[in-house]
Amino acid sequence: MTAINKDRKLLRLFLCELVKVKAPIDPSKLSVLEQQYPGDEAPDEKDIERRGIPDGWIFDEKGWCVFIETKVIAKLGADQINRHRHTAERRGFQDITAVTISPNVPASLPAGTVPLEWRSVYAWLRRHSSDSMWAAAAADYLEIAEANLIGTEQFVEGTLTMFSGFHFGPDHPFSYLEGKRVLRLAMNELRSHKELVDGLGMKGKALGRAAITGRQGDAVWDFLSLSAATEEANFTKYPHLTLGILSQAVEAMVTVPHAVNNVMRRNLIKLGEAGFRALAKDIVSDLKPLLRDCEGATPWFRGVQRRYPSQRATPFVDARIEFDLRTAIPSGGPPKTQPRWLSAAYGSFVNKESSNYQIQIGVMFRYDRCPELRDADAIDLIASAWLACKSLVDLAR
Repeated sequence: MTAINKDRKLLRLFLCELVKVKAPIDPSKLSVLEQQYPGDEAPDEKDIERRGIPDGWIFDEKGWCVFIETKVIAKLGADQINRHRHTAERRGFQDITAVTISPNVPASLPAGTVPLEWRSVYAWLRRHSSDSMWAAAAADYLEIAEANLIGTEQFVEGTLTMFSGFHFGPDHPFSYLEGKRVLRLAMNELRSHKELVDGLGMKGKALGRAAITGRQGDAVWDFLSLSAATEEANFTKYPHLTLGILSQAVEAMVTVPHAVNNVMRRNLIKLGEAGFRALAKDIVSDLKPLLRDCEGATPWFRGVQRRYPSQRATPFVDARIEFDLRTAIPSGGPPKTQPRWLSAAYGSFVNKESSNYQIQIGVMFRYDRCPELRDADAIDLIASAWLACKSLVDLAR
């Protein structure tokens, strides 16, 4: 409300593009109020709660108005909208438009109500942010508010914003809360990605991590399940698609957990080192279109041995090996070939004894080398990285 009050061009665009109404007078002459009845003094918070005042009013002096009711956590009810409309009628308004803004469009609203989703309002604000400092400020505010709600675990359904890329870098340092916000938005997009469903058998409706807790750290991650894992099965028995948002990079990895099912473990051992190297070569070959589109992306391998003092404790990392996957393949170009990295990583998996050792293969996208991350289409880069690892995923079947 502050943004559209301060920037009357933005107010005109809000009414025209989102509400789909035309003000009867120039928007610069309209009155804009926040949580206040037209003609009344500003109420205190107790009065707002008792009287059920709409969150916003936009009106002229001749009986035209738009009232706005917003919800973030609480449910939006039809009765509340009807009460606001009756109040507007009692105050002399004849031409009344009701607008609601909520995380999701309610199933039932009174006829004539204009329902908006916060994510649509956010996208609209971002679209106009280059021309309006108030639009940019309002969009920034929604991002911060959403991050705080996610951080305190109050926001469990819907979103206030929408995925617009991974914007971390030297001019926008990583923060754990914002990382959680961006991760949630990205995972929502990826769960409905048709190519992942068709190509890898990704289960979009399956839950990822049970809880992503905390307010500090330099990385946040979640995963998507694959069709081999039933609803009841423990995801650590199957490969899964891991998205990590780190302080320096975004990683899209296929994770083979240390307790992976016997089918995949036997298939990986059956390959032998030569077969595993051939698998790496196939993955690098399938990544070529992605590497053309995003030259700074790096095919990546990581093997990690961990131990956990308790179920929720931060693990101790006892060993780690990671390298550009292209070092395993003679190619004549950078990076230089060093097959012993892959040899050591594969040998550690085959002969892992009782160690808690997992491997990951995928792509690392550094913020300073991949400007393509700063766009909503970065979701397709993540999906392409996983799809290129299909030959590894197929070993679980």
